[in-house]
Amino acid sequence: MAAIILAMPASAKTPKWFKSQKNSVIHVITYDKDGQELARSNGFFISADGTGITDLSVLKNAYSAVTVDAAGTERPIQVILGANDMYDAARFQVTPDKKLSAVSLAGNKESEGSAISILPFGAAKAKELVSASVSKSMDIDDSHFYYNISLPFDSALAGCPVINESGEVVGMVQNGMASDTVTYALDARFVADIEIVAMSLDTRAYSDIHIRKSLPQDVEQALAYVYIKQSTMDSKDYGQLLEDFLIQFPDNPDGLFNLGSYLILETDSTQYARAEELIARSIELSDEKDRMHCDYANLIYTTLTDNLGHISTWTLEQALDEVKTAISIDTVPTYYQLQGNIEFAMQRYPEALASFRRLNASSLSSADSYLLAYTACSRIEGATEQCIELLDTAILKLGKPMPPRAGTLLIERAGLEQQAGRHREAVQDFNRYEELVGSSSLNATFFYLRHQAEIEAKMYEQALEDMNMARELAPQDSTLMLEHASLLLRIGDAQTAQPMLLELVEAYPENPDVQRLMGVCYLRQDNRKKAVPHLEKARDLGDSVAARLLEQ
Repeated sequence: MAAIILAMPASAKTPKWFKSQKNSVIHVITYDKDGQELARSNGFFISADGTGITDLSVLKNAYSAVTVDAAGTERPIQVILGANDMYDAARFQVTPDKKLSAVSLAGNKESEGSAISILPFGAAKAKELVSASVSKSMDIDDSHFYYNISLPFDSALAGCPVINESGEVVGMVQNGMASDTVTYALDARFVADIEIVAMSLDTRAYSDIHIRKSLPQDVEQALAYVYIKQSTMDSKDYGQLLEDFLIQFPDNPDGLFNLGSYLILETDSTQYARAEELIARSIELSDEKDRMHCDYANLIYTTLTDNLGHISTWTLEQALDEVKTAISIDTVPTYYQLQGNIEFAMQRYPEALASFRRLNASSLSSADSYLLAYTACSRIEGATEQCIELLDTAILKLGKPMPPRAGTLLIERAGLEQQAGRHREAVQDFNRYEELVGSSSLNATFFYLRHQAEIEAKMYEQALEDMNMARELAPQDSTLMLEHASLLLRIGDAQTAQPMLLELVEAYPENPDVQRLMGVCYLRQDNRKKAVPHLEKARDLGDSVAARLLEQ
């Protein structure tokens, strides 16, 4: 090395900064998951808080790493603060102590021709400094630079600081080739300013390092990353991510609540006490207490209704109290939705309906919100008219042309309209459903149901057409044959009904409905002699209508 390094003459005056900065240069030693050494390089501390920089390549595939200064003091690397694979640079942090020494970073670009020194690891005297000059300076961006140093590359200096005459570090020596006649240096401030953002943590620069990585310094970015990883990380790793978030942001309410929720949902009861403490502290520290109370209510509600592991003292009543507390602070529409969900789970259907109606009165009113209200209303006895009104609005809010999902609502409303005696309106809804899905998509059940509504609406011709369609689609269905015969008798066509009923009597002689209708068929043809045995058989089988006909 002496042959290629221009050492400072022994008679040169020792720089003022030498004593304070000579111990800032360190070795960085990395280890694999079995504790075996992987690699080592140089680096240096840039802040008394334990922040240091080195080349990224030494950290690749590492599960742990330590820094060792010239005095032999080891300091484990706790967290990676930033990495850039294009410039092979990384920033890290150790736990600081009083003996830790750090350099000062230059704020300005070093001009070409400027004299510089490279401070090697373990330099005890000024004469061990490596002197050179800046042969070229280039801009990386508006505030960071890259330098060519007039010195052949020496691997022993990789990762060491390049210091100007004022004692400020202008760069870090980069790895190069043994044949390089120039040494390259990266602006140390560039490494100091590497910023972790949510999307960068999944790049190779970070994924190849198995030491804990810092989350973004911006708390919103960090939270975004946490939420993104929830669906992609396995449970154990995600739990560690939540722990890491709290290390970095110990008083963040969302971080506290997220970890508390995780401990409830993903661990066992041994962690529940800590979970409760975290959740209570999240509410205490939050500036959005209404949201935190609502989130807590939802956590209780979800674990109880989905039969998940939960704190034994939790109840739906407690969940309801929490969401009511949230509403007392701010009347956010979604809070009413959660309140309604909880009340519905408690089978308090009128209260749930009232909560959903408040949701429907808000800016979040939608087809889905009206369906929530309808679901609660459908559990209330005697509320058929209200239910129809809610379905009316839900269908209206789905817009025109109706989307496919409207079909289910049309069938649902048709059933309610029949209950309410609105038979013609029910038929109209069945017709709308047919228009929506297409006639070729309909089955025998649909035509049977519409035929029933048409009978009640005294639309016998349409009812007969639908029954014919139902029979055509399900020719082996004896129930449909019986209904068909019944309709024919209703409209006075006993002659057409008779062969159907004769077939049914032969197949189902012990069915009272079949025997009664056979008797009625003969009565309609003024054949009392043949009618009476069938009516008597139906009566003996328990048919009260047949008994009354015999009395008459």
